[in-house]
Amino acid sequence: MSQKKLKIVVFSDYICPFCYIGYYRVEQLKENYDLEVEWRPFEIHPETPKEGTKLNSLNFPKDYLDMMIANIKSLADEAGITLKLSEKLPNSRLALYISEFARKKGKFDEFHRLVLDSYWKEGKNIGDQTLLLTLAEKVGLNRNEVLDYIISEEPKSELTKSLKELRQYGINGVPTFIIGDKIVVGAQPYDVFKKVIENTLRNEAVI
Repeated sequence: MSQKKLKIVVFSDYICPFCYIGYYRVEQLKENYDLEVEWRPFEIHPETPKEGTKLNSLNFPKDYLDMMIANIKSLADEAGITLKLSEKLPNSRLALYISEFARKKGKFDEFHRLVLDSYWKEGKNIGDQTLLLTLAEKVGLNRNEVLDYIISEEPKSELTKSLKELRQYGINGVPTFIIGDKIVVGAQPYDVFKKVIENTLRNEAVI
């Protein structure tokens, strides 16, 4: 394992399947490299109503959706993970808000994984406030403090700030990985990340 800690910034959304696969890419990489990973929120479907929406009601042709689902399953198989694809797309804003509160309390990693697994492994509705509060309490967060936080201006400000940060790179999609001065977009194969990380470590070693 490399002895130099390398920071990776990842922009992602809980309802993005490629972000979930990207999460497991990062977990694989952490087994072989000393990484500091910062997850940043990015809301890919802010237009989604609070109650969520059916996937087949999205403005995509059926052939495109079928192709995307096949691609998702192929990438998941390659990463060695099983997805439970829901027919409903939840609104992710509340999950992103509470993840910011979890970050403030040093519980981000635990909450982040619980939300991802709840949606992608268990098919639960992560737009549901009751579910999210239960997950927050599981990692030791105070329910009343969470409720106070999500009605404040702070989480909205963090989401806006993160959006601006990503757009500064000229990118509007997730997952996006910032590794040193390199940008990797999408749930790329493990070897792509490995090459970028090792090149970055080499370049930093000669500076």
